[in-house]
Amino acid sequence: MFRIALAAFAGALVLAGCGGTSSADDQYGLLEPGTIRAATQTSQPPFAYGDPSGKPVGFVIDVTDEAAKRLGLKVDYKSTSVTSSLAGLTSHQYDLAASGLGVTDERAKSVAFTKPLFWSTTAVLTGGKSTAAKLTDFGGRKVGVVTGSAQEPFVPAKMPGAAPIGFPNANAAVSQLLNGSIDAFVVGGPDAEHFLKQYPSLRRATSAPVDHPTSMAVPKDHSALLTALDQQIGAMVADGTYARLYRKYFTTAPLPQLVAAWPELGAQFAGGL
Repeated sequence: MFRIALAAFAGALVLAGCGGTSSADDQYGLLEPGTIRAATQTSQPPFAYGDPSGKPVGFVIDVTDEAAKRLGLKVDYKSTSVTSSLAGLTSHQYDLAASGLGVTDERAKSVAFTKPLFWSTTAVLTGGKSTAAKLTDFGGRKVGVVTGSAQEPFVPAKMPGAAPIGFPNANAAVSQLLNGSIDAFVVGGPDAEHFLKQYPSLRRATSAPVDHPTSMAVPKDHSALLTALDQQIGAMVADGTYARLYRKYFTTAPLPQLVAAWPELGAQFAGGL
């Protein structure tokens, strides 16, 4: 009986070694060892959006895919809203929020952010017939903003008298702006560039600088994953991969704040894009 039990135990060890998950796969505390379960969006161009088939694409998606490949991991993307992605990190539904997230003090209370991926501006889009040109021109006007976005507090703080209208995603807000149901839409600068190209009837009324970077986020207790992602982002900056991906999606050179975070970018973009 003892020999049978010993043989069964040895067989179990062999099976575990052949078909189980290696300790290397499990070192990041992932929900599914070997795979990053990532919340993303399909209406945040150029950071994260859906291609014609609905597959997530964009700058942050490319950065995530490259980092995962270098770490020997796969990525399983789940499309959701900004609010749900952040809540999903705190409830351990996701390992990563792979979209362009503004790093705010309030968000940093519940999630941990990677090092900066981008430094943006805030843009106010209107219809082509609007003559608004200043943040103070929107008193009494309906101004759309994505619920849970970093731009949400911008309307009451910077646009006196404006009536903020929340939307689940940018596509929904732009649709309402195009049909005249709202007077303006506040969104990140790169997102605005995408919508201006897609809809020539829109115009940029004004823009403003932001005081925070754009990054990805992980749960507070995913320190190993956070460190690994930061290391790979740094490696991408150093070997030029980041600059190649940046040029693929953006039309202006990195702002000084981003160059301060990643000094190598100064030389890589010395001549502009």
